[in-house]
Amino acid sequence: MKLALLALALLTSACTVTGTALPVSANLALVDAGRTGAALDAVKAAAEAVFSYDSGNPAAFDQAVAEHVTGVAKTQLTALFEQVRKSSQPVRLVTRVRQAAALEFGGDRIRDLAVLQQDNGVTKGLAAVALTAVRESGRWRLSDIALNPAQPAPAPQPDDGSVGGVRDSALAGARAAAGALFTTDSGDPEGSYARAEAVAAEPLLSDYRTKKATYVEAIRKSGTKVALGPDPMAGVLALTGGRGTVLFFTTLRVTDAAGQATSRPFTTELDVVREGTGWKVTAVRPVTTA
Repeated sequence: MKLALLALALLTSACTVTGTALPVSANLALVDAGRTGAALDAVKAAAEAVFSYDSGNPAAFDQAVAEHVTGVAKTQLTALFEQVRKSSQPVRLVTRVRQAAALEFGGDRIRDLAVLQQDNGVTKGLAAVALTAVRESGRWRLSDIALNPAQPAPAPQPDDGSVGGVRDSALAGARAAAGALFTTDSGDPEGSYARAEAVAAEPLLSDYRTKKATYVEAIRKSGTKVALGPDPMAGVLALTGGRGTVLFFTTLRVTDAAGQATSRPFTTELDVVREGTGWKVTAVRPVTTA
Protein backbone atom coordinates (compact mmCIF):
# COMPACT_ATOMS: atom_id res chain seq x y z
CA MET A 1 0.00 0.00 0.00
CA LYS A 2 1.77 3.15 -1.19
CA LEU A 3 -0.02 5.51 1.20
CA ALA A 4 1.27 3.55 4.16
CA LEU A 5 4.71 5.11 4.09
CA LEU A 6 5.04 8.86 4.44
CA ALA A 7 8.68 8.48 3.51
CA LEU A 8 7.59 7.20 0.10
CA ALA A 9 4.32 9.04 -0.49
CA LEU A 10 5.33 12.54 0.60
CA LEU A 11 8.76 13.05 -0.93
CA THR A 12 7.60 16.21 -2.67
CA SER A 13 6.06 17.84 0.40
CA ALA A 14 6.74 21.55 0.69
CA CYS A 15 9.40 22.71 3.11
CA THR A 16 8.67 25.26 5.78
CA VAL A 17 10.72 27.43 8.05
CA THR A 18 9.18 29.14 11.05
CA GLY A 19 10.54 31.24 13.86
CA THR A 20 13.73 33.27 13.82
CA ALA A 21 17.34 32.15 13.85
CA LEU A 22 19.18 32.28 17.13
CA PRO A 23 21.84 34.95 17.63
CA VAL A 24 25.21 33.52 16.57
CA SER A 25 26.62 33.36 20.09
CA ALA A 26 23.41 31.80 21.44
CA ASN A 27 23.61 28.60 19.36
CA LEU A 28 24.54 26.04 21.99
CA ALA A 29 24.26 22.94 19.76
CA LEU A 30 27.12 20.67 20.96
CA VAL A 31 28.51 23.58 23.00
CA ASP A 32 26.28 22.50 25.85
CA ALA A 33 26.52 18.80 25.06
CA GLY A 34 24.41 17.58 27.96
CA ARG A 35 21.39 19.78 27.32
CA THR A 36 21.69 19.36 23.55
CA GLY A 37 21.59 15.57 23.95
CA ALA A 38 18.64 15.70 26.34
CA ALA A 39 16.68 17.91 23.94
CA LEU A 40 17.48 15.63 20.99
CA ASP A 41 16.27 12.61 22.99
CA ALA A 42 13.00 14.39 23.80
CA VAL A 43 12.43 15.41 20.18
CA LYS A 44 13.21 11.85 19.05
CA ALA A 45 10.56 10.44 21.40
CA ALA A 46 8.03 13.01 20.19
CA ALA A 47 8.75 12.34 16.50
CA GLU A 48 8.51 8.56 16.89
CA ALA A 49 5.18 8.96 18.67
CA VAL A 50 3.48 11.30 16.20
CA PHE A 51 4.85 9.73 13.00
CA SER A 52 3.60 6.28 14.02
CA TYR A 53 0.00 5.31 13.35
CA ASP A 54 -2.31 2.35 13.92
CA SER A 55 -5.70 2.49 12.21
CA GLY A 56 -6.97 0.08 14.86
CA ASN A 57 -6.34 2.71 17.53
CA PRO A 58 -6.61 6.19 15.98
CA ALA A 59 -7.20 7.74 19.39
CA ALA A 60 -3.59 6.95 20.31
CA PHE A 61 -2.40 9.12 17.41
CA ASP A 62 -4.65 11.99 18.50
CA GLN A 63 -3.34 11.67 22.05
CA ALA A 64 0.27 11.67 20.83
CA VAL A 65 -0.34 14.83 18.79
CA ALA A 66 -2.00 16.55 21.75
CA GLU A 67 0.92 15.62 24.00
CA HIS A 68 3.87 16.23 21.68
CA VAL A 69 2.84 18.89 19.15
CA THR A 70 2.09 22.61 19.26
CA GLY A 71 1.49 25.49 16.87
CA VAL A 72 1.70 25.07 13.10
CA ALA A 73 3.02 21.50 13.44
CA LYS A 74 -0.50 20.35 14.34
CA THR A 75 -1.78 21.55 10.96
CA GLN A 76 1.23 20.02 9.21
CA LEU A 77 0.66 16.60 10.77
CA THR A 78 -3.04 16.71 9.98
CA ALA A 79 -2.20 17.28 6.32
CA LEU A 80 0.48 14.57 6.28
CA PHE A 81 -1.80 11.91 7.73
CA GLU A 82 -5.05 12.90 6.03
CA GLN A 83 -4.90 10.28 3.28
CA VAL A 84 -3.50 7.63 5.61
CA ARG A 85 -6.40 8.10 8.04
CA LYS A 86 -8.94 7.90 5.22
CA SER A 87 -7.59 4.61 3.92
CA SER A 88 -10.09 1.76 3.76
CA GLN A 89 -7.25 -0.69 4.37
CA PRO A 90 -5.68 -1.38 7.77
CA VAL A 91 -2.59 0.73 8.37
CA ARG A 92 0.07 0.22 10.99
CA LEU A 93 3.13 2.43 10.74
CA VAL A 94 6.05 2.20 13.13
CA THR A 95 8.50 5.08 12.94
CA ARG A 96 12.00 5.26 14.36
CA VAL A 97 14.51 8.09 14.26
CA ARG A 98 17.57 6.58 12.62
CA GLN A 99 19.81 9.59 13.18
CA ALA A 100 19.49 13.18 14.34
CA ALA A 101 21.84 16.17 14.53
CA ALA A 102 21.16 19.47 16.26
CA LEU A 103 21.33 22.49 13.95
CA GLU A 104 20.42 25.13 16.52
CA PHE A 105 19.86 24.91 20.25
CA GLY A 106 18.96 27.82 22.48
CA GLY A 107 17.82 26.28 25.75
CA ASP A 108 14.08 26.38 25.10
CA ARG A 109 14.17 25.90 21.32
CA ILE A 110 15.92 23.32 19.17
CA ARG A 111 16.02 22.66 15.44
CA ASP A 112 17.45 19.37 14.23
CA LEU A 113 17.94 17.38 11.06
CA ALA A 114 16.53 13.88 11.51
CA VAL A 115 16.26 10.75 9.40
CA LEU A 116 12.99 8.89 10.00
CA GLN A 117 12.52 5.25 9.08
CA GLN A 118 8.93 4.10 8.67
CA ASP A 119 7.89 0.44 8.53
CA ASN A 120 4.41 -0.80 7.63
CA GLY A 121 5.31 -4.46 8.12
CA VAL A 122 5.98 -4.98 4.42
CA THR A 123 7.95 -1.97 3.22
CA LYS A 124 10.46 0.36 4.84
CA GLY A 125 11.14 3.92 3.78
CA LEU A 126 13.33 6.84 4.84
CA ALA A 127 12.63 10.54 4.98
CA ALA A 128 14.83 13.46 6.01
CA VAL A 129 13.00 15.95 8.21
CA ALA A 130 13.89 19.26 9.83
CA LEU A 131 12.16 19.36 13.19
CA THR A 132 11.78 22.44 15.34
CA ALA A 133 10.68 21.97 18.95
CA VAL A 134 10.05 24.33 21.84
CA ARG A 135 9.97 23.65 25.55
CA GLU A 136 6.67 24.55 27.14
CA SER A 137 6.12 24.04 30.86
CA GLY A 138 9.08 21.68 31.00
CA ARG A 139 7.95 19.52 28.04
CA TRP A 140 9.44 19.54 24.53
CA ARG A 141 6.84 19.81 21.76
CA LEU A 142 7.27 19.81 17.99
CA SER A 143 6.41 23.24 16.58
CA ASP A 144 7.44 22.90 12.91
CA ILE A 145 8.00 19.97 10.54
CA ALA A 146 9.68 20.19 7.11
CA LEU A 147 10.04 17.08 4.95
CA ASN A 148 12.96 17.00 2.50
CA PRO A 149 14.10 20.32 3.95
CA ALA A 150 16.08 23.02 2.17
CA GLN A 151 16.82 25.67 4.78
CA PRO A 152 19.64 28.22 5.12
CA ALA A 153 22.37 27.32 7.58
CA PRO A 154 22.51 29.29 10.85
CA ALA A 155 24.96 32.18 10.88
CA PRO A 156 28.35 30.66 11.77
CA GLN A 157 30.38 31.48 14.84
CA PRO A 158 33.95 32.69 14.20
CA ASP A 159 36.48 29.90 13.74
CA ASP A 160 38.32 30.89 16.90
CA GLY A 161 38.97 27.49 18.46
CA SER A 162 35.77 27.50 20.51
CA VAL A 163 33.44 24.50 20.29
CA GLY A 164 30.88 26.55 18.40
CA GLY A 165 33.52 27.88 16.04
CA VAL A 166 34.95 24.44 15.29
CA ARG A 167 31.43 23.05 14.84
CA ASP A 168 30.50 25.66 12.26
CA SER A 169 33.85 25.41 10.50
CA ALA A 170 33.38 21.63 10.19
CA LEU A 171 29.86 22.12 8.83
CA ALA A 172 31.01 24.63 6.23
CA GLY A 173 33.81 22.28 5.23
CA ALA A 174 31.42 19.33 4.96
CA ARG A 175 29.00 21.29 2.76
CA ALA A 176 31.81 22.39 0.48
CA ALA A 177 33.24 18.87 0.27
CA ALA A 178 29.79 17.42 -0.47
CA GLY A 179 29.50 19.80 -3.40
CA ALA A 180 32.74 18.42 -4.83
CA LEU A 181 31.95 14.77 -4.07
CA PHE A 182 28.38 14.60 -5.33
CA THR A 183 28.41 17.08 -8.22
CA THR A 184 29.33 15.33 -11.47
CA ASP A 185 29.23 16.04 -15.21
CA SER A 186 29.44 13.25 -17.76
CA GLY A 187 30.87 15.79 -20.20
CA ASP A 188 33.84 16.34 -17.86
CA PRO A 189 34.47 13.08 -16.03
CA GLU A 190 38.13 13.81 -15.33
CA GLY A 191 37.27 17.18 -13.83
CA SER A 192 34.49 15.64 -11.76
CA TYR A 193 36.91 13.06 -10.40
CA ALA A 194 39.59 15.68 -9.70
CA ARG A 195 37.19 17.81 -7.67
CA ALA A 196 36.23 14.81 -5.55
CA GLU A 197 39.83 13.71 -5.04
CA ALA A 198 40.79 17.21 -3.89
CA VAL A 199 38.45 17.03 -0.88
CA ALA A 200 39.23 13.42 0.10
CA ALA A 201 41.57 12.39 2.92
CA GLU A 202 42.72 8.94 3.99
CA PRO A 203 41.36 6.32 3.80
CA LEU A 204 38.84 7.67 1.26
CA LEU A 205 41.65 9.22 -0.79
CA SER A 206 43.36 5.88 -1.41
CA ASP A 207 40.03 4.32 -2.36
CA TYR A 208 39.42 7.08 -4.92
CA ARG A 209 42.89 6.76 -6.40
CA THR A 210 42.73 2.97 -6.58
CA LYS A 211 39.36 3.07 -8.37
CA LYS A 212 39.95 6.21 -10.42
CA ALA A 213 39.47 4.55 -13.82
CA THR A 214 36.22 2.95 -12.66
CA TYR A 215 34.87 6.22 -11.25
CA VAL A 216 35.79 8.24 -14.33
CA GLU A 217 34.22 5.70 -16.69
CA ALA A 218 31.05 5.50 -14.60
CA ILE A 219 30.66 9.29 -14.71
CA ARG A 220 31.26 9.33 -18.48
CA LYS A 221 28.72 6.57 -19.15
CA SER A 222 26.05 8.08 -16.91
CA GLY A 223 25.18 10.72 -19.50
CA THR A 224 24.01 13.03 -16.73
CA LYS A 225 24.87 16.14 -14.79
CA VAL A 226 24.30 15.95 -11.06
CA ALA A 227 24.10 19.05 -8.86
CA LEU A 228 23.21 19.70 -5.24
CA GLY A 229 19.85 21.28 -4.56
CA PRO A 230 19.61 24.70 -2.87
CA ASP A 231 20.44 25.08 0.82
CA PRO A 232 21.75 21.58 1.61
CA MET A 233 21.33 20.67 5.27
CA ALA A 234 24.14 19.59 7.57
CA GLY A 235 24.42 18.92 11.29
CA VAL A 236 27.28 17.61 13.42
CA LEU A 237 26.68 14.20 14.98
CA ALA A 238 30.03 13.99 16.75
CA LEU A 239 33.03 16.28 17.10
CA THR A 240 36.31 15.57 18.83
CA GLY A 241 39.20 17.92 18.21
CA GLY A 242 39.88 18.02 14.51
CA ARG A 243 37.62 15.11 13.59
CA GLY A 244 33.87 14.87 13.29
CA THR A 245 30.88 13.15 11.73
CA VAL A 246 28.30 15.20 9.85
CA LEU A 247 24.76 14.24 8.84
CA PHE A 248 24.15 15.71 5.36
CA PHE A 249 20.97 15.99 3.32
CA THR A 250 20.19 17.48 -0.07
CA THR A 251 17.85 16.91 -2.98
CA LEU A 252 20.13 16.03 -5.89
CA ARG A 253 19.14 17.47 -9.27
CA VAL A 254 19.93 14.97 -12.04
CA THR A 255 19.79 16.21 -15.64
CA ASP A 256 19.97 13.66 -18.47
CA ALA A 257 21.40 14.07 -21.97
CA ALA A 258 18.01 15.29 -23.25
CA GLY A 259 17.92 18.05 -20.64
CA GLN A 260 15.23 16.40 -18.53
CA ALA A 261 15.76 17.02 -14.82
CA THR A 262 14.63 14.89 -11.90
CA SER A 263 15.12 15.33 -8.18
CA ARG A 264 16.29 12.67 -5.75
CA PRO A 265 16.55 12.97 -1.95
CA PHE A 266 20.02 12.03 -0.74
CA THR A 267 21.14 11.53 2.85
CA THR A 268 24.61 10.52 3.95
CA GLU A 269 27.05 10.65 6.83
CA LEU A 270 30.42 12.27 6.21
CA ASP A 271 33.45 11.67 8.42
CA VAL A 272 35.58 14.81 8.25
CA VAL A 273 39.07 15.75 9.39
CA ARG A 274 40.72 19.13 9.72
CA GLU A 275 43.73 19.67 7.48
CA GLY A 276 45.27 23.09 7.96
CA THR A 277 42.48 25.66 7.86
CA GLY A 278 40.13 23.42 5.86
CA TRP A 279 38.27 20.14 6.19
CA LYS A 280 38.38 16.98 4.10
CA VAL A 281 36.28 13.82 4.01
CA THR A 282 37.67 10.51 5.21
CA ALA A 283 34.55 8.37 4.70
CA VAL A 284 31.10 8.54 3.09
CA ARG A 285 28.21 6.41 4.37
CA PRO A 286 24.87 6.83 2.58
CA VAL A 287 21.98 6.39 5.00
CA THR A 288 19.82 3.43 3.96
CA THR A 289 17.00 1.45 5.57
CA ALA A 290 18.02 -0.95 8.31
